[in-house]
Amino acid sequence: MTTLIYPVLLVLGIVVLVVTAVRAFVGGLDGSPDPAGRPAGAVQGSARQILDKRYAEGELSTEDYEHRLSVLRGGKT
Repeated sequence: MTTLIYPVLLVLGIVVLVVTAVRAFVGGLDGSPDPAGRPAGAVQGSARQILDKRYAEGELSTEDYEHRLSVLRGGKT
């Protein structure tokens, strides 16, 4: 039974290394990978750009814009 533990640990170690390498390559290791492979800051930046555009085009009131901007910045809802 003891001889079976080492190969299992070796396989688990290789799996952990492969998963870590793939996550680092695809989107970073910050815990919130973006499906498109962009860094987390880029996602927030593009969300802000979309919000600004919708406000500039008149789709959002000033109150709604400020509320959504607060949410994007991590404030209270």
